[in-house]
Amino acid sequence: MENTTILTVKDLVNEGIAVTGASSLFSSAASHSSSESTSTNPKSHPGAVDSDFSRKFLTPLNYPTVIFGTVALPSETLKCPNRYCFRFTDGDLTICCDILGFEFRAIGSKICVLSWNFLPMNHSGGFLEIINWKFVDSGSLLSRCSGISSFPLIPSLYSSQNGDRKSRYSVCGVLESISPVSVVPCMDGVSSDSVNLPGFLVHVMACECKVYSRDAIDCGHAFERSVFVYFCGLEAASWHPVVMKLVGRNVALSGLKRKLVYVRGDSLLVFVTTENSVLHPPWLSKKGTVSKTVVDRRGNCGSYRGYVRGLYLKGKLVEMDEDVWLLLTDQILNRSHSIRTGSLIFIRNVHFVNTKFPWGEVLILGACFKTSITVEFFSPFETSCLVDSCRQTSLSLYVESLSFPARLWTLLVRISFEKFNRMPSDKEILRSCQKDELTKMYAESRIPPSMFQPRVKWVGSLLNSACMSHADAIVKLVIAT
Repeated sequence: MENTTILTVKDLVNEGIAVTGASSLFSSAASHSSSESTSTNPKSHPGAVDSDFSRKFLTPLNYPTVIFGTVALPSETLKCPNRYCFRFTDGDLTICCDILGFEFRAIGSKICVLSWNFLPMNHSGGFLEIINWKFVDSGSLLSRCSGISSFPLIPSLYSSQNGDRKSRYSVCGVLESISPVSVVPCMDGVSSDSVNLPGFLVHVMACECKVYSRDAIDCGHAFERSVFVYFCGLEAASWHPVVMKLVGRNVALSGLKRKLVYVRGDSLLVFVTTENSVLHPPWLSKKGTVSKTVVDRRGNCGSYRGYVRGLYLKGKLVEMDEDVWLLLTDQILNRSHSIRTGSLIFIRNVHFVNTKFPWGEVLILGACFKTSITVEFFSPFETSCLVDSCRQTSLSLYVESLSFPARLWTLLVRISFEKFNRMPSDKEILRSCQKDELTKMYAESRIPPSMFQPRVKWVGSLLNSACMSHADAIVKLVIAT
């Protein structure tokens, strides 16, 4: 990499502008990503976060560059509203990041970023989109031992894995879905004080066979048993962005304990991570070729791949391809900053609702607690990152009580009220609250009672394989028992 400039995170943050760079100005990875994204050049309607009039390509550096650093798990030291982003650090500064072609052994290893996008952000200094990269030290332990595929959730306690007889259970199968991270108040078991314990739930279609094998798929095993694993505690919850990238792939977990929970007469067996838990990713399939828009529907739920054309109301309403809208109106936390206008995203476990409005038929993609969104190509445009504090308001609670068609209509009404700017600019907070209340009042006067839906309870929906929502009650039981 002769005549290549080494940039630091501090250089990017201090410059404070949205740029894109590569180790070679003719980098095949960067060119491929740009050509895929710009061939469709997504459009957005007026009122979107990034309109056609303001959108422009990221400023390319006119010289080859690389960035050296380490990809790390989320940490509370990085002040990010999304809370559970990957971190990138060069030893001096740390910023949020996302990475294509993710490999487990990249966590904690020094890498060389060959092509990248950087976007400034107020809360953490910036956000790095890693497009193409390679390991720096081929002689490191993880790089030398390619056969190692065991990653302790709490590395410092890995040596005690065999010390606890209760954590002897293993789960091996296909990871179907993952919930957001939620913080649940619970008793610490020693005193009467309540502590806030973060965690998330994963749904795995496991094999009845109790023997873990790297070649399980090739041995004709049938992954037909529905199993739920709760990642419990701060250290385990920090693996959320890693596990998110495994949805739809094969994983194995060992060092788990088992909990049988009874709720309203129904029993549910849940596995819980411990200080001895280890994550095994035994079958890491190669990333396939990304095609244009793909819809995979199973009943009224399935997956969707498409370009983001516009973001509204801090990302609660996402305009996808023509006549397709994604609703993120439930508290879907931990969304990647890379969900930007122009990015190609893949949405799993989303509800499909075909609805006719006066202006035509619309396909609504309704996200729920088990929906996961991964970014497959970063946007080549200088568009805003999605940052949502997920603050619950009276309007958001009202919207969550509606059916998906009514939600879309209500949010479009809210966008229409954005055009009323008669109040002074220094009254922005008051003006926003008034628009929320005005939207709610208008919607209540127009929406019939049939458009309201009862909130699906999480435990019952788990038992019948529906949405995972409102997990607090069962999580408290899992932790307390």
